[in-house]
Amino acid sequence: MTASLPLMNSTNVRNGLNLLAHRVRFAITSRLAPERAVDLAARLFATPPRFPHTAREREFLATGALFKVRSPRGRLAAWRFGRGDRPAVVLVHGWGGRGAQLRAFVGPLLESGYQVVLFDQVGHGDSEPGASTLVHFVAGLDAVVREVESNGARVEGFVGHSLGAAAVGAWLARTKRDARAVLIAPPTSVERYSGWFARRLGIPEGVRRAMQERFEASLGTRWSEFELPHAVEGVRAAALVVHDAGDRDVAQGAGLALARAWPGARFFGTQGLGHRRILRDLAVVEDAADFIAGRVVFAPPPARGAAAFGAPAPIL
Repeated sequence: MTASLPLMNSTNVRNGLNLLAHRVRFAITSRLAPERAVDLAARLFATPPRFPHTAREREFLATGALFKVRSPRGRLAAWRFGRGDRPAVVLVHGWGGRGAQLRAFVGPLLESGYQVVLFDQVGHGDSEPGASTLVHFVAGLDAVVREVESNGARVEGFVGHSLGAAAVGAWLARTKRDARAVLIAPPTSVERYSGWFARRLGIPEGVRRAMQERFEASLGTRWSEFELPHAVEGVRAAALVVHDAGDRDVAQGAGLALARAWPGARFFGTQGLGHRRILRDLAVVEDAADFIAGRVVFAPPPARGAAAFGAPAPIL
């Protein structure tokens, strides 16, 4: 296994005492009341850790224009920066995150001639509470794009982080949209993550499989549709995958697999930035803006066995 999705509920899964309690609970419940075990597994799997905006994030958001978006999964809070008549770039945060975590990208993208839209997914930040999965993330992104374009602007670019990057990839694969996307630390498999999640909490495979079937039935989407290396065959958008070698939440192998499968994708490997600090790195931010604006050509993903560290080449 080369990759996993972000640790979906890090508070519940990583805390040692909680982990032991969940293991004991599943050991008993899965034998005596398997339906209750499925209920519990599904609730844990789809409940994101919710954190309030920091004071610095609030200060930044106040410089944008707040608007609300109706999505099939709940009402979303979104913010627009820049002139509304410019082409748009949409920023998509990851699991347990907030749109304002990608605020470093706003300035360089505005300077490149875009308006920038960021938003909080359902169950995150200022958006409506509720369950949240990759399906919800894709639906939220779709709703935001529709809202932006209903006001006359075309969305030409995306920056997604972690589960947000997976959502961007899945949305572009479905829509066949001609756009430019920067995918930072993208995971590639819901099903493999659910297996890790189940093993970590001591959930029997039968319960995990029933949980998956329940999500697929209730959301009307098979998880196999989100196996990104396979799903992106035939995608039209240009993509730059950025992934740190030391990412402990999503292994760099996930980003490499996606870049190798995505037609014409480029890859840029970093070192020492991890899973979240990469969003604040000036070089990464500038590279993302340059790629979306078409100012820089990046190398394709390295061949298997080669070092996964690249450097951009400016267009002359």
